[in-house]
Amino acid sequence: MDFFRGSSSPLRGSASPVRSRASSVTSHHRTSPEETEEEEMGGETNPNPSRNLFSYYFMLRTGKFLDANIADQTRKFIFRVRNSKDSIEVKSKEVQMFYSYMTKKLTNYSYFESWKAEAVTDVVVGMERFVMVNIFENVFNPDCDQIKNSALDDKIRSLHWILPKHLDFTLPSDNEMTDRQLALAQYYLLELNKKRSPHDKVTCMVLCCKALHDLFNVAHEKAAGADELLPMLIYTLIVAAPPNLHATTQYIERFLPAERLTSGETAYNFTNMCCALQFLESVSPDKLSLSSEEYNHFMEGHSSHLEEALSNKFVGGLLDNIARVKGCEEKVRQLHSYQDKLRDNTEQLKVDVRKHKEEVLQSIEEMRSKFSGIEEEMAKLLIS
Repeated sequence: MDFFRGSSSPLRGSASPVRSRASSVTSHHRTSPEETEEEEMGGETNPNPSRNLFSYYFMLRTGKFLDANIADQTRKFIFRVRNSKDSIEVKSKEVQMFYSYMTKKLTNYSYFESWKAEAVTDVVVGMERFVMVNIFENVFNPDCDQIKNSALDDKIRSLHWILPKHLDFTLPSDNEMTDRQLALAQYYLLELNKKRSPHDKVTCMVLCCKALHDLFNVAHEKAAGADELLPMLIYTLIVAAPPNLHATTQYIERFLPAERLTSGETAYNFTNMCCALQFLESVSPDKLSLSSEEYNHFMEGHSSHLEEALSNKFVGGLLDNIARVKGCEEKVRQLHSYQDKLRDNTEQLKVDVRKHKEEVLQSIEEMRSKFSGIEEEMAKLLIS
């Protein structure tokens, strides 16, 4: 199957491996999903294929640049999806077909013959991430999802008063490890909305569930089954209240390679996430450990139970942990900013030193010229 016509032509401006690798290191630090289309795709204004993140990732893994034909096909497919007016279902089908086509092409690539399967998979995942980061704005939360997405977000926020006892599970409130693990699970949920590729989003879900599994092990000294994991996951979703959960699950279902949602750890944890969201969509008093009167009382916004929850030592500890995590994130961002400024100042210092050196050398040459003239005059006087 060939998705493109004329895709065999190499990318314009292919550079030598040495020169391209040097430029790719610079582009790796500067390229982001928010940059212009030309920068992301290595387009007309910047034809060097090393600016293609997929080619750069491939180069890191293999020590050589990605075949120009493969990179060109990937780029053309992205442009095609970006400009397509097709429905989200059609786009999903096309992306899945492209995954299959490109996975086969990459795995049959001659350079991979001596590679282990896991290493080849890393490059395939790199291709998938590159494609989805670049079409994210065109396929995430389409019109058909927006109403249900907003409704679910509102519903979860309205359930802020729910405590573990309403979901028939308990956690020790005086265990620092318990607080830390639950805060970590919430952190991964909050990271969901920051990620752009289905692979990265579903990885956040897996890490969230893993943190809850570890939490259950600490609290009960045994492994958590689906029946034990689900109420903890529901409670964590309520406390964290990450936005766009419906849109995120639809995005993963449509654009994560289908085989990854059929078996394995990813499929298991994604299924648990979907079950938790279905519970929250249809939650009612009979699904919780409280009466209809209490349910209606809290859903109407009465604050007594909310105050009880906020004054609870366990929940307070969780909020403190989340604040610490966010504080660490801010410190990391400040450190990166400092490193950028230091790099810029270092470059400027190099320029200033080089300029000063040139000025000193020029002054020395001028002085030599003057002294040379004086020496000649003195020599003439002595001779005369």
